[in-house]
Amino acid sequence: MDKIKILIADDVKETRDIVKKIVEFEDDFELVGEATDGKEAIEIIPKVKPDVVLMDINMPVLNGLEATEKITELYPNVIVIIMSVQGESEYLKKAMFYGAKEYIIKPFNFDDLVATIKTTYTRYKNMQTKSEVTTEIRDGKIVSFFSSKGGVGKTTLAVNYSIEMSKTKKVLLMDLDLMFGDISIFVDGVNSKTILDAIDDDEIESISTIKNYFFNYNKNLDILFGPKKPEAAEYIGKETIEKIINIVKRHYDLIVIDTGVNFNESTLFILDNSDYILFVSNMDIASLKNTKLGLSVMKSLGYDSRKVKIVINRFNTNYGIGKKEAEDVFKESIFLLIPDDEKTVVASINSGKPFMAGTKILKSKLEKAIETLAKELEL
Repeated sequence: MDKIKILIADDVKETRDIVKKIVEFEDDFELVGEATDGKEAIEIIPKVKPDVVLMDINMPVLNGLEATEKITELYPNVIVIIMSVQGESEYLKKAMFYGAKEYIIKPFNFDDLVATIKTTYTRYKNMQTKSEVTTEIRDGKIVSFFSSKGGVGKTTLAVNYSIEMSKTKKVLLMDLDLMFGDISIFVDGVNSKTILDAIDDDEIESISTIKNYFFNYNKNLDILFGPKKPEAAEYIGKETIEKIINIVKRHYDLIVIDTGVNFNESTLFILDNSDYILFVSNMDIASLKNTKLGLSVMKSLGYDSRKVKIVINRFNTNYGIGKKEAEDVFKESIFLLIPDDEKTVVASINSGKPFMAGTKILKSKLEKAIETLAKELEL
């Protein structure tokens, strides 16, 4: 059995020293860190990766209950055991409410602490293992939104398509436009963790670790945001993307990927492994030209029309180019026309509330088009 990694959080040095001696004396334990308040404990966790946090209930800056609540939210696989001199049942209930898995009364002896740690760790790790096994039966399909030109609205479509699909499937939306991804803005999640955080913290080994970096949009939709700064893209290679996708595919029905506007190694891996590529274009000449060039690249890669679907976004006949003219340019049929509705789209982006998240009975043409997109792809 691997050693149980333990972090001690207590503002009293004497208590920390006593606990340290007990932990260091037990062969099955490994002391990985200590903190003097709840805030420090939270900051240390991603660095030392403890299995168990022994958390005092009364501390300055951030008390044990508040810290436990935050740890449960950010690092659900970390087991928190509360330590307190107060043994009343109301304190026990409050600790459990905030996410603690067990409660031990001070002063405690060697046997009590060792037994509490081992029993609690074994019980909850077994539960986590069973939970992971039951979810490893999915084989998620991959739908990628691609464009050979920026500003055509592929992110808008990817976000709202994901929300629509989450009504019936378990969906993960990944922002893999690593230089200029901005899905976090679309869903009001700009202060959330990103793929770079997961990589920096070395937490991409399993679903139980990487899911701590997902933004939970609703019960069926999780989102992995792209880096906050363009220069971070150079630190995220194809091997990392491949590793993450291989992990998450087993836990979601559908993986929706918003790709970069390029054919670099990472993007090519995503496109190769996509069940469908929704190639998004607009009706202006520059977009049509770039889309035609991009389609020729995809054909050279062996992608056929069953895999690559042309989607014209912001379709408006007032531009002087119709569906037939566009199909003549591409020499193949267009999969779907998404109507132009700039007012709705801009309002949804500015508010951080995607338009498909509403519950209106009467749907706009734009909303109906997204519903059609969700129905037409055979997943």
